[in-house]
Amino acid sequence: MLGLKDKNSRGVGEKGLEWQPFVQHEWKIDLQHQRLDCDEALKKRLFDSHQVIKASSLLELIQPNKREQIKRAFQIALDSGETQSIQCCLHTPNTLLVYAHITISKCNEHQLYGTLLPLIQIEDTHDLANIFSSVFDNPHHGILIADMRTQVMACNSTYEKLSGYQLPEILGQRTAIFNSQNHNKAYYQQLWQALSNNDSWNGTILSRHASGGTFTQDLTIQKVTSSTNKGFYLAVSSDLSGKLERVEDVESGGVELLTQLPNKERFVSRLAKYCDELEQGQGIVVLALLPDLPSDDREIKRQFASYLKDTTHVLTCGYLGQGCFVVCVPFTFTEGQSAVGQISRSISRFFHSFKHAQTSVAESLKRGLTGVSVYQADARSPAQLVSHAYQAVLEVHAGHERRVNFYDRQIHNQLERKKNIEQHVLDTLDQGCIDVYFQPIVDLESRRIDKFEALCRFPANGAFVATTEEFVTAVEDLNRVIELDDLVLSKAITALPELREKFGAHICLSVNRSLNAKEELTTILQSAAKVLDSKQAEPCSVVLEFTESAYFENDEKNKALLSELRNAGVKIAVDDFGTGSTSFRYLKECLFDILKIDRVFIQNLQQPSRQFDVIQSLIQLAYKLNLEVVAEGVETEQELANLHQLGVRYIQGYFFSKPLPLNELKKMDHYCEVPSLVQTECVGGLGKLVEAAPHLDPGDPLSLIYQRFEQSKSDALPVIDGKVCVGVVDVYTMNLHLTPAMGTDLESTKENHYWHKPANRLMKPVNSTLHWHTALNQIPNLLSDGVEFPWCLVDDEGEFKGLVTQKGVLTYFTNNKYIN
Repeated sequence: MLGLKDKNSRGVGEKGLEWQPFVQHEWKIDLQHQRLDCDEALKKRLFDSHQVIKASSLLELIQPNKREQIKRAFQIALDSGETQSIQCCLHTPNTLLVYAHITISKCNEHQLYGTLLPLIQIEDTHDLANIFSSVFDNPHHGILIADMRTQVMACNSTYEKLSGYQLPEILGQRTAIFNSQNHNKAYYQQLWQALSNNDSWNGTILSRHASGGTFTQDLTIQKVTSSTNKGFYLAVSSDLSGKLERVEDVESGGVELLTQLPNKERFVSRLAKYCDELEQGQGIVVLALLPDLPSDDREIKRQFASYLKDTTHVLTCGYLGQGCFVVCVPFTFTEGQSAVGQISRSISRFFHSFKHAQTSVAESLKRGLTGVSVYQADARSPAQLVSHAYQAVLEVHAGHERRVNFYDRQIHNQLERKKNIEQHVLDTLDQGCIDVYFQPIVDLESRRIDKFEALCRFPANGAFVATTEEFVTAVEDLNRVIELDDLVLSKAITALPELREKFGAHICLSVNRSLNAKEELTTILQSAAKVLDSKQAEPCSVVLEFTESAYFENDEKNKALLSELRNAGVKIAVDDFGTGSTSFRYLKECLFDILKIDRVFIQNLQQPSRQFDVIQSLIQLAYKLNLEVVAEGVETEQELANLHQLGVRYIQGYFFSKPLPLNELKKMDHYCEVPSLVQTECVGGLGKLVEAAPHLDPGDPLSLIYQRFEQSKSDALPVIDGKVCVGVVDVYTMNLHLTPAMGTDLESTKENHYWHKPANRLMKPVNSTLHWHTALNQIPNLLSDGVEFPWCLVDDEGEFKGLVTQKGVLTYFTNNKYIN
């Protein structure tokens, strides 16, 4: 760029030829004769000559990359008559360089005249080095030089401080190392387009700091080309991190510079991506946030934005301007159910994430206003989501008690109701005003109440009506479950003496312990144990119920605690069995004593039906595992009769009584009498001994029969045609049809055909048919009469109900220590 002397020249002006500062020299060019005229002093200084000077000699003094520019200026002056000016470096014989201001004017069609004003004169290379060093090493502007491939060649110490990088770290690295990924692609495309067209670019940019953060700088990039056609990029930067007022509400490349968050357009673009990727059961809400920020404290605003972006784990966030932020928050919901609760929990989690923020940041959100829009509820597009959320926040008046406002009034009212319910729950728990109601669990065999389940009830509130389920859900959302369960357990134990006085000294309590808490099972069990100790309760008088759908992990510590409670006499029940996905995990791990079948299996129970068969198999399996069975939700006499036929001993439901408070129970006479249709001698008959085993069809092949025996480990399998047992295949008969080579590589073709023998060719006839309600105390008589095993059990209609094998009877005697 600079017009320098040859490197071997000393570059020192001759004595008496120094340029006088601020002295303007005139010149004239005769285009016809291509001659330059000027005073003798200027000739000497410029050309070191007093001879006639050619016009082209002036161009030769000018730095090469300016020559085309000054030619255009000459032409414009000739064509338009307007005076032109240009600044450039002159390479003269007696100085290293002169930086001068040149004007060009038109005399006539063949003559130009103008002035030359020397501005800066550098006599030698030492002066040039001093000037370059002063400019490059200045403490106010960061300077970075990169080659045409954008590889870093040099930077000054100011840029090192600004970027956090030391020169050795970035030397040879491409300048992409400073890309903060904040700006959009169009921003960088425009930057390079400007450098290509104009050789320069200027703007405010967010760059990556060595620490991983960002820094804001006012940056100028100049493309520089040398006389050898080699070039580089010169970047001059001013630090704006301490001048926040200069970047507030200023957008650059899709980013607001103070907050360093995407602007509205870029936020909407990102939001569209998440809307398109939503799957069934997933939703998103957009929150427009207007935090209560001091108008003159931009640092708190920047801190708020930084916390929002780096700590809250929202899907995406942005800045709408005028102090309004926007975020996208996900939620999940179950198809067919209201999503309001999940929306509320997602928003609550977002606000809860600010609890670790600086006090000023957290308080600004707490005191601020929030507008909410729900995708596919009140908005059908990403742009509409943002617009509705912003409108909702503007509708909340400053100073109003309500700080969160939903664009959709129906959702807003539902959330307001939920908030009121939660406040009522908190007040009730803080005051210990929970009511406890008791529902009887009836023993059909002894024809009396065996125990009462203690159920919580919240006092009514005049402002709204809510169900117990809604109150309990609010307790879970507020994570006050253990406190509620402890309160119910304590009050139930306190009421137990009065219940026993009224209904008998044998009465026990069954109390729920929810696992829908953030605390681990260990904490839940320990809390229950503390209540039992503090109330000096008899452990054998208490059953703790756990909901099946909230499965607890069977680790060693939990097993030890459960064992300690059970060894002390406390029984463990699984409530709502069959409604979750963990039923058989519970059965496998033997962690409980009582199985409570949920109402969903009991309702409208009829026989014959698939529902009846499921309940039958479940009851048979429970008895085989020595578990008590309680049928919940029994409401009709038909349901009771069918459960009686299935051998269920314990019944709970509205058929006997709805839950009642203690004061009403104490007034009851002839309470929960067992109806005459239940014959107690039939309860728990031979049906209890039926093994859970698969049935065979008459045409089932030997290969399938073999698999069935392997799976069931039973000694005999019934062959069923319709609902009638037409025969039995026992394991000994099956073995008679097998050879040692079958199923091996030595199996012959004939032996292979054996696998296709149907069950009707293997089965034995049914020799012993008994009613499945035959009392268990009749077993000795059956044995003495020589009734042959297996026993085929049928109902009143002769339909098959199960097989009882000799092994099943022996197991029953062993488990019950039966003595004849």
